[in-house]
Formats: sequence, C-alpha cells, structure tokens
Amino acid sequence: MARMLQSSTCEEQRSVVRFLWAKGHKPSEIHRDMRGVYGDDCMDRSKVFRKVSARWVPKNLTDDHKGQQMMASLDHLTRYTAQGHDFLEGIVTGDESWAYHYTPETKQASAVRRWLHSNQTDFYEQGILKLVTRWEKCVEKVGDYVEK
Repeated sequence: MARMLQSSTCEEQRSVVRFLWAKGHKPSEIHRDMRGVYGDDCMDRSKVFRKVSARWVPKNLTDDHKGQQMMASLDHLTRYTAQGHDFLEGIVTGDESWAYHYTPETKQASAVRRWLHSNQTDFYEQGILKLVTRWEKCVEKVGDYVEK
C-alpha cells in the first residue's frame, strides 16, 4: 500500500500524470492511483483529462474511437447551442481542441490587469519615450548598459 504524502505541488502532480500516461495508464486509473497517494490534495479528475485529439484518420479509427469522436462532437454542439459564439472562442483551431481545462485568473493577475487599465495614456507614453534614449545608450556602449 502506498504512503500518503502530506504536501505536493501542482508541477509534481502533472509530472506524475505525464509519466503514468507515457506508461500507457488510462486517465481514470491515473487519477485513482494519485488519489490514493495525495488524498484530498490530489488534483481534480478533470485536470487529468487534458486534450481531445480531433485528427481525422479514418483508416485508423476503431468503432470505439468513432463513438468517442461522436460524443465529443455532440458535447461541443450542445455547448455551442447553449453558449453561442462565445463557446467558439475557447476552441483552439488546428488539429486539436482543448476541453476539461479551466484556469481562473489569479487575484494577482486580476489586480495587475486593473492597475494597467487604470493608468492614463501619458504614463505609458513617458515609458515609451524613455526607451529611445535607453536604447541609444545601450547601442553606444555595445550592450554594456544598465540603468541605475
């Protein structure tokens, strides 16, 4: 029986997920095993399911794959019907679509965003104008320039 760990980082748990996935474990098995070791500190089950492949290779698709693709398509269609055009903003174009992944903005990021939007344009203009003289000094001193 595995020993319960008292603390862990998100990066550590992501590494465990990646390692077990590389060994061929299924996401539900990975989460169950991690829950046994990390307990309540274990990442949410939805974080183990990260990416849904949408590559279209008909000759390689089994009936199970076709069913999964159909279910994912129906899920996306249902969400599009409910959320409208906003749902499309969350889909990465190309050969893959990201699902089951939501990262809320942190308080720090939110505070920085509010602070940046609260400043007047002359605040940014002053910084941009200072860049020209700093760039010239840096070029004159061949990169050996540090503002004090």
